[in-house]
Amino acid sequence: MLRLFAGLLILASCSMGAIKNGGERPYVYDVRSEYTSQNLIEMSPKVVTTSQREPLKGKLETLFGKGQKPLKRIGIVVFETQLQTTREGLSRGNLIYMSEQGKQLMTENLLRMWEMSEKILTPELDYVSTHNIKKSKKFHEYGLAEDDYVKANRSTYQPDDIFYIESGRKTTTTTIMNPRGMRDMSFVLVPAYDLMGGPKWSEHNKHFLNDVAKELKLDAVLIIMSEIEWTAAHKDKFKDDFVQEEATIKIKASTLVPLSEYHERLANLGDTEKPGVTLCYRTYEAQMKIPVFISVPEEMKNFDTIEHELIGPVMKTYKDLSQMTLLRITDDLKKTW
Repeated sequence: MLRLFAGLLILASCSMGAIKNGGERPYVYDVRSEYTSQNLIEMSPKVVTTSQREPLKGKLETLFGKGQKPLKRIGIVVFETQLQTTREGLSRGNLIYMSEQGKQLMTENLLRMWEMSEKILTPELDYVSTHNIKKSKKFHEYGLAEDDYVKANRSTYQPDDIFYIESGRKTTTTTIMNPRGMRDMSFVLVPAYDLMGGPKWSEHNKHFLNDVAKELKLDAVLIIMSEIEWTAAHKDKFKDDFVQEEATIKIKASTLVPLSEYHERLANLGDTEKPGVTLCYRTYEAQMKIPVFISVPEEMKNFDTIEHELIGPVMKTYKDLSQMTLLRITDDLKKTW
């Protein structure tokens, strides 16, 4: 356990000295509004924070500058979520909880949004779908196979996926979720994103990223963490403050360059060193909080209310937030073309 904490401290120190831009200016998001692609393009710098940090060897400006191969062929190799987590296994006063199959369904639907958005918003990218990534032989040589909690060919929610439950009842302790067919690259209770994501260089799962990228001829890979939680209206027992009903949607994404590609870029600059790390090109963070209406009379505590008052607004907000993040990612990739 001490080794784990020591490793996490090292990870945190590796992210120090990062240069950030965007995301500083507040933006009032209206979940009821339908935003056009142009709206999202204009909003994305205000909402999404981009970070970068100089690598272990070399400078980002020259590693991705003139004469270097552009970052154009990419794919998502890690897609994790943490949805309304209850590590202690008991419900609190947040009213609505998800079963393991509900969390996996939502995770798969979130990933589907990214892949559909890529086709619509950024067709100029040579995007390799997770469907094709999962066909890679190397992909299945690392990590653990993600459990199939759904055990059915469906993408829609049912009443036993997400439901009202009173405080103090037993609920799932599963926190980190991956889509079916993807690999679980987490370590103990630490998400793979925290180990591999930027802005830092990393040794974690470096051979996994490198081997998959080489097999599929990827210039870079994306790893993504999505966190969603909601709370009912209540009084904070520690601060004596009133907490309003809201849902929080957060996205973290990193564009990573595998070590063999990193070595090739150094060689193009006349540098023969071969650092044994994955290179982070850019990392992104975005967060939205939206009002929800889930504290309802007993007769309204049903699946229809959950669909209308929680799932609908959350998924709509996630779609907009993920598209803004994707637009920022693509803008930065184009700087290497």
